[in-house]
Order: sequence, then structure tokens, then C-alpha cells
Amino acid sequence: MTARVIDGKAIAESMCVGLRQRVEGLKIQGIKPRIVLISVGSDPASAIYLAKKEKLARFLGIESVTERLPESTTEQAVVQLIQKLNADNAMHAILLQSPLPSSLKFRRLVNEIHPDKDVDGLTVINQGRLFSGDTGVIPCTPRAVRHLLGTVYPDLTGLHAVILGRSLIVGRPLTLLLLNSNCTVTTLHSHSRDISDICRTADILVSAVGRPRFLGKEFVKPGATLIDVGVNRQDGSGKVVGDVIFEAVSEIAGAITPVPNGVGPMTVAYLMQNTLDLASVGSRVGK
Repeated sequence: MTARVIDGKAIAESMCVGLRQRVEGLKIQGIKPRIVLISVGSDPASAIYLAKKEKLARFLGIESVTERLPESTTEQAVVQLIQKLNADNAMHAILLQSPLPSSLKFRRLVNEIHPDKDVDGLTVINQGRLFSGDTGVIPCTPRAVRHLLGTVYPDLTGLHAVILGRSLIVGRPLTLLLLNSNCTVTTLHSHSRDISDICRTADILVSAVGRPRFLGKEFVKPGATLIDVGVNRQDGSGKVVGDVIFEAVSEIAGAITPVPNGVGPMTVAYLMQNTLDLASVGSRVGK
């Protein structure tokens, strides 16, 4: 068996054709979608991701502004910037880029973003909406994963999904999103036992642990779908690799995402879609 490769780059490019048309439609209505990206410090990987977001925004016709703050920036200064942007009705979406310098607490600062401008769905309000099944902003990477799974399964009802990782950015919101799609979901983490045995029961296996080439075919049930969220720099070469040993797992899986060109391009595309969703309803801040 050779797994079908789920080409996230191609799927994202197709999605962006529709997003570009949607931007034009909003502009005809007098709405100019705007997003601000807040970056603190000089993390090299973060700089690469920011450049990709800025490039796609330009291609789609979305106005993007990047606020680059030095490593020494205080919490108070970041809070003041976010509050200023919250009050700016011309700015529809705010993204706080991670990682932050060790002196700053991401959870504390992201919750300063107004929920109606929280483009990555990471405030406690939007995560609470996802928990309860209400309408809110859904985090971009879980949305990307759900979309990619939809290219394999028209209906996820009753499938067993195993998620490796319980982060607030990927693992936890993805667990809720898949539960809302009627999956049976098992979430594994660093304290879980019998990890490989549990993984082999999965119809859908999602790895978001950030460990390069950690997951081999001994974790995989024949025919399962593998979604690799990991983006890791391999020691020595500096090559970007996923959590999954792609060559080995491809021999047994039914479908698999590559790294790069799997989840990553879809995540950036959903960042833009969330921006357009927020621009469509309009910010209610200050109204």
C-alpha cells in the first residue's frame, strides 16, 4: 500500500481563489479587510511565518500591518497596543504571533484581544464558544486539519480520531472540533500510557507534539489517515520535517499530509478566511 498524499498547498491555492473573489466582493460593499500582526522579539521561525502571512494577505488584497516590537518590550506596552487596536473600528483582525520572549505570557496577552477581533480563536471567550458548540472564531490550524480530513472523509461520524498533543493552539481545540463533527476522540499527551497501542486503534491520527520524525509505522493502523501538524528543524541539516517518519508511514497509511506543504499552507489560508469572516460581520467594538 502507498498512501495518498494530501497536498495541502494545492488545496490552499484553490481555496485562495475563492477568498480573493470574496475580498473583491467586500470591497464593492465598501469594506476593506484589515489584519494586524503583532510580533515581539526576533525569533527566526516566527519571521518566516510572518512573511508568509504578509505575502498571502497582499495576494488576496487584504491590508496587513505588522507591528514589530523589540525583545525588551514590556507586558504593559503590548497591552496598550492591543487596546488601541481593539478600539480601532477600521481594524478587523488581530493576531499575536508566538512564540513570545520568555518575559511575556502568551495566554495573558492574547486574552487582551477583543473576541470579535481574535482572528486565531485563542481567547477564552472563543474557546468557550467552541466548547459549547456556539458560533465563534475557530483556531486556524484545527480548521485546516478539519478541512484536510474532509478531502478524505465526506462524513467523520463514528470515526475514531487520536490526537497526539493537548496544546491550547492545536490539540484541545481540535479535540472539540472533531467531537462537534461526531468523531470519537482520544487525546494523548506526555503522561499518557500505551501510546503506540492506542494510536493503532485510530482511523484518524493527528500528531502535534513537535518532535521530529517521532511517529513511525508501529503507531499506525493500516489504512488510517495521518495528519502531521509538526514543523521541526532536523538537527544538523536544518531541514524542516514533521513529527511523522513520512517514508515509513506512507507504506501503511491510507492518506497522509507531507511536511512542508501539508497543514501549514492551509493554516495561513484559514487565517485569511477568519479575517474575512470578522470583516464581514464588522467589529462591534466601540459601537
